[in-house]
Amino acid sequence: MTEALFTDLYELTMMCAYLDNKKTETASFELFTRVLPEKRNYLVYAGLQDVVNYLENFSFSKDDVDYLYSLNLFPDWFLDFLKEFRFTGNLYSMDEGTPFFPHEPVLRIEAPIYEAQLFETAILNMTHIGTLIASKAARVYSVSRGKVLSDFSLRRTHGKDAGIKVARSTYIAGFSSTSNVLAGKLYGIPVVGTVAHSFIMSFETEEEAFKAYLKTFPDRSILLVDTYDTVKGIEKAIEVALELKKKGYTLRGIRLDSGNVLELAKLAREMLDKKGFKETKIIVSGGLDEYKVDELLSSGAPIDIFGIGTKVGTSSDSPYVDFVYKLVELGGKPVMKTSSGKKMYPGRKQVYRLESFDRVTVWDEKSNGRPLLKPIFLNGKRTERLPSLNEIREHFLSEFEILDERVKDIYAKYVYPVEISEELKKLYDRTYKEIEEQKWK
Repeated sequence: MTEALFTDLYELTMMCAYLDNKKTETASFELFTRVLPEKRNYLVYAGLQDVVNYLENFSFSKDDVDYLYSLNLFPDWFLDFLKEFRFTGNLYSMDEGTPFFPHEPVLRIEAPIYEAQLFETAILNMTHIGTLIASKAARVYSVSRGKVLSDFSLRRTHGKDAGIKVARSTYIAGFSSTSNVLAGKLYGIPVVGTVAHSFIMSFETEEEAFKAYLKTFPDRSILLVDTYDTVKGIEKAIEVALELKKKGYTLRGIRLDSGNVLELAKLAREMLDKKGFKETKIIVSGGLDEYKVDELLSSGAPIDIFGIGTKVGTSSDSPYVDFVYKLVELGGKPVMKTSSGKKMYPGRKQVYRLESFDRVTVWDEKSNGRPLLKPIFLNGKRTERLPSLNEIREHFLSEFEILDERVKDIYAKYVYPVEISEELKKLYDRTYKEIEEQKWK
C-alpha cells in the first residue's frame, strides 16, 4: 500500500488547479510554530525519518488512481499525470532530536508549487506526533536525575501508529526502553516487561504466582508486589528471592504500581537492604509524569526505574503542537501571510544556534553560530545519510545538556531568546509594505 493518498483532499484539488492554470513556479514552504504550548518552554524536533521515507518512496499506485477516478472530481489528464508523479524537489531540515523555539523553521520543502503543496498534510502529521511526544518525554527526562525511564504507554496511545511513534520519540528524548515489542523490532529499542496483576491473581496465592514466574524466567526476576497487601507482597518477594539465591540467581527488582509510592518505596528499600538485596531495583509505574517523577525524587524516594505510560504517550497536559507549513517564497520572491495573529517571516531562512540564544536569518545571510538547517534531498535525490536512532538519541542528549537550565524548568515559564536578524526584519518590512500597496491597486 502506498501513502500517496495520506493527505487532505484540498491538497489534490489545489495541485490540479495549479497545473490546469500552468502555475509551476518553484515554491518554498517552511514548517514552524508561531507559539509554544502554554506549558512548554521548548519543543524537540522528531519525525524526520518518516518524512524522508515518505518522500523517497512517494508514488500513486494504480489502486490510488482508480480510487481518485471513482470520485468523479478530477480530469483524466490530471490522473494520468499522477501515475508518473515523484518528488523532485529539495528538503532542508534540522537534525531530529534538536530543541527548537517559535519562528524557527525546522524543515523546508523547495519544489514546483503544485508538488510542494501536495506534501503539506503528510509532513505536518508525521512531524507533529514525533515532536509532541519527544517534547513531553524530554520534560520527564529533565527531572529524572539519571534514573532509568521506560515507555509503558502502548495500551493508551491513540492508535497503533501512534504507539509505534511514541516508543521511538520517547527513546530519542532520553528514555531507555519500551514495553512495545513491535517498536523494539522496528527500531532496535530495548524491550522490557514481566507480568500484570491478572497473572498474580490467576494463582491461588501471591507466593505461588511469584514462584511460577521465576520458574520460567529465573534470570528476569522482577516481581509485581502490590496486587493485594503491598508490604506482605514485598515480604513474600524476599522469601522467594532467598530461595532463588540458592539456585544462583538474584532478585533483579520489584515493581510498585499503586498506593503511597513514596512511603512504599522507602519501606521496600529498607526491607530489601536488610535481607542483603541491596542491588535489587525498585521500579514504579502508574499515573506518572514529569511532575510526579520530580515530586518523588525530590522527596528522596529510592526509585531506580520509572515506567511512564498514559500521560506521556498522549501528552495529556498539552495534546498538540500548533505546527504550520507556510509558503514563504514563490518564483524567487518572498511572500507571507499578514492575517491578524498569524505573524510569520517571509523568504527562505536559516537558524543559527549560538551560546545563549538563537538567530533566525535570511537563508544566504552569514552569521556567527552553528547553522541548524541542512540539505537532506536535492533535486529529488537524498544527499544525507540519516543517523541511526541511537545517534539521534545521542544528539538530543548532547543538545539538551547544554540548553539553558531555565528553559528546562518544568514549573516556570521562560522565553528563550530568539533573535530575528536585521536583514530578515528589513525583508519583513519590505514584503509587508508591498502587500499593503497591492491591496489598494
